[in-house]
Amino acid sequence: MIDSKAIKAIIRRFEEKEGVRGVIIADSNGLPIKSNLDIEIAENVSAYITSLIGKGEQCVKSLQEGDLKFIRLETSKGEVMVAKEDMFILIVLK
Repeated sequence: MIDSKAIKAIIRRFEEKEGVRGVIIADSNGLPIKSNLDIEIAENVSAYITSLIGKGEQCVKSLQEGDLKFIRLETSKGEVMVAKEDMFILIVLK
């Protein structure tokens, strides 16, 4: 598991980037471990992203394209970037 100092460093590094509205690090089940957002918002975003990851993994598997690693969504407010690792999920709202 990733240690708390490393988690804080990851969030700090993304917070310094221009236009970043929020950063969430969730466990592999989608439960927020650490975030710079309000806990209720972090939980809601994590739940929706976890559902999206599930659908994305089904799609990638059906297409026989290997493993899902990254999702990028462009929205009317900006973008949502999701990096999926074995032990955690990184969500950046920009």
